[in-house]
Amino acid sequence: MIRIPLEGKKKEIKDNKKRISIAMQGGGSHGAYTWGVLDRLLQEKDLLVEGVSGTSAGGMNAVAVAQGIINGGNEGARQLLAEYWKANSKAGETSIFKPGLFDILAGKYTMHNSPGFLFVDFITKIFSPYQLNPLGTNPLKDLVDQLFDFDKLNSNDSVKVFLAATHVYTGKLKVFSNVTKDLSTEALLATACLPTLFAAVLVKGEYYWDGGFIGNPVIYPLIYDCETPDIMIIKLNPTHRNKLPTSASEIGDRLNEITNNTSIMREMRSMHFITKLIDDGIVAPGKLKRCHVHLIEDEKAFHELGWSSKLNTDSRFLSCLFDAGRKSTDKWLEKNYDKIGKESTADVADEFV
Repeated sequence: MIRIPLEGKKKEIKDNKKRISIAMQGGGSHGAYTWGVLDRLLQEKDLLVEGVSGTSAGGMNAVAVAQGIINGGNEGARQLLAEYWKANSKAGETSIFKPGLFDILAGKYTMHNSPGFLFVDFITKIFSPYQLNPLGTNPLKDLVDQLFDFDKLNSNDSVKVFLAATHVYTGKLKVFSNVTKDLSTEALLATACLPTLFAAVLVKGEYYWDGGFIGNPVIYPLIYDCETPDIMIIKLNPTHRNKLPTSASEIGDRLNEITNNTSIMREMRSMHFITKLIDDGIVAPGKLKRCHVHLIEDEKAFHELGWSSKLNTDSRFLSCLFDAGRKSTDKWLEKNYDKIGKESTADVADEFV
């Protein structure tokens, strides 16, 4: 069970700014939806981001937000996010992961797997990345080195960053952070290391895989190390399905969704349990930190997108997801913005329990 810090640690804040921490799921190119959400949130000039937690693509978004804010406030974060996703799309033009075909109609899109995606899906079930890529090259490394300054991030934790990775030998969660001063290129690559595509990433003598297996995203550092009680979760993997998966690809996609939602379901259940203890008067007021949970998602947008579409870096596809994220956030802000700092806007029991 998650241990919640005492309320007594909370600092008095006298301005009228709204402060949130943001937790971002991983999902490869589906992270462009999160980009759209962040772009819209950061347009709110009275909204301050205190902490960011991310896994895989969520980790990339988290680092871009933190460094962008350090460089130039909310607008600086919007600019760096756009720069990252545009560079990511350009890098994908020469990748083996060629984009699939998709249709755009009335603001909606449907993804169809291309032969390139199907080939990658097939070949990675037969050969390991150590066989396919014996030199261990990672196409993201140059992009990460070009855009992000980890010395700057580790020396400035005004926006706290938490990246989740899975320790290969023990299966335990590892959180890299500028609070503990261990953010690095390798740490960021580790959180996005799918073991069927990339060799394990070596960080200070230890091997790591993608954090999505055990912390997607990890929530507890936002409770322990951030003052704000407001945590915004940007969710990519659908929780609910109304159709029984019957084909091999559908079954595989659903298992992937369930696996990648397991960790957040576990953490949110613990938070719900603690909140209930507070509400029922079992825990004395002020003894535990009460969190306000907010959620932005669009499950319908991802229902037709299989796992392989997470490899699609075509600029048109990313733009569709970006627009979907902004639209979701517009709706959320119109309904819930005034509730930040006052109450939860997510139905945690219905969504996660």
